[in-house]
Amino acid sequence: MAKKKSSSLRSKKGNVKAKAYKKYGNKRGKFPVFDKRSANSALKLRGHAKSKAERKSIINRAAKYAPEAARKAREADRKAGRI
Repeated sequence: MAKKKSSSLRSKKGNVKAKAYKKYGNKRGKFPVFDKRSANSALKLRGHAKSKAERKSIINRAAKYAPEAARKAREADRKAGRI
């Protein structure tokens, strides 16, 4: 059985490791996006972003792994005037 790419980026409990924050996070090391599960989590937490640009960046990076969820998030944020 092939080893998953993201398995080394998560602990045994499934939490994201510090290594993943550094490699896949945004400029400040927040919101790491490296698989579908982390993409969905980042989209849920995008309200904690400091600016409109950071929120947009989260959605764009998450679109690679969860395109449908990112599309819905982008539409909701445009309607609300958040991006």
